[in-house]
Amino acid sequence: MSRQVNLYEAKTKLSQLVEDAAKGEEIIIAKNGKPMVKLVVVASEEKPKKRVGGQWAKFMTPEERAYYSSPQFDIDSKKWDEEILRDFKAFQDEPREYDPTWPATSSTPTRSSGSKTSRKRSAKKRAKR
Repeated sequence: MSRQVNLYEAKTKLSQLVEDAAKGEEIIIAKNGKPMVKLVVVASEEKPKKRVGGQWAKFMTPEERAYYSSPQFDIDSKKWDEEILRDFKAFQDEPREYDPTWPATSSTPTRSSGSKTSRKRSAKKRAKR
């Protein structure tokens, strides 16, 4: 079944027209009564292949690229994750010396750290005196 709509109606009801086209209806958009465009369903595409190695792929051997895309790499990476987590937890459990007190002074001198009397007055203020 085909349906023809004018351009103004297509602009105002585009989302509804797209839904109707997705259901299988053929929508023709006309300008001044002359058919210009047909809305049709796009065939679904295959998922793109997973990129292996990213920008480093050009430096990898074919064997390395095959390993990184194999199920064995997934198994190995889970083992590595467990090892990292085990090391992290071991580091957290170690007793450490920690001094919660902050130093009384800042190590970075700032403009406001000097006395107010040491600041120079601007030329306008000096002229007023």
